[in-house]
Amino acid sequence: MLEFKERIKNFAEILIKKKPAVVFTGAGMSTASGIPDFRSRDGIWSKVDPFKVASIDALRRDPAAFYKFYKERLVTLTRAQPNEGHKILGKLEKAGLVQAVITQNIDGLHQKGGSSKVIELHGNMRYAHCMKCNKVISSDELLRILEKEDIPYCSCGGIYKIDVVLFGELLPESALYEASKLILGGYLWIILGSSLQVMPAANFPYQAYLNGSPIVIVNRDPTYLDVHAEIIFREDIVEVLKALEEELYAQGYLS
Repeated sequence: MLEFKERIKNFAEILIKKKPAVVFTGAGMSTASGIPDFRSRDGIWSKVDPFKVASIDALRRDPAAFYKFYKERLVTLTRAQPNEGHKILGKLEKAGLVQAVITQNIDGLHQKGGSSKVIELHGNMRYAHCMKCNKVISSDELLRILEKEDIPYCSCGGIYKIDVVLFGELLPESALYEASKLILGGYLWIILGSSLQVMPAANFPYQAYLNGSPIVIVNRDPTYLDVHAEIIFREDIVEVLKALEEELYAQGYLS
């Protein structure tokens, strides 16, 4: 593997040549914001079974246990702030170097960091809706209910479901459609902090590769797409993006 600085130069060259890029992010993108990841050796799913606490069946079977798990997640996510990596992606979009961010994350930090073109494959935690009457409330209102009650009931008697894609649910059609359009554009795809294990989301970068897109991967653990990547970084995501930002400044593509 080439030295870090050499890989950064190559990364910048590919980005400049193929701009704008599509950025695909997973949980590792937000760990620098204090949000634990899921699938690393020390991730959340190494400690709990997601089908018991984070599936649609779990919510229907035992909503109190479901929200005991998700209340802590809600508190963490509502307090989290975008890290330098999120902010750099926002700058790259404004400079015309990023076409869109496709994210598996539900924290909304890309938008807070300045990205406007964000496709949320797994939904978000900004809102919840009643599974009976479809009334929509904010996550702040949901948290206020959970401070008093174990189960967040709507006034109609239904239970509020946070607007994330749970295990056992389909991805939102609108997000799938928007992401699928980017597969065909021949864009550079930059993978940031995703283990590429959760399907069908993790199949998008591979489909893009089959359609001629070069791939750059920044992830601390190996992925199934490594064999097809132009450049691989095992270093910290924020460190890589800061170095890329500096290189782009030096070449006059950021100001």
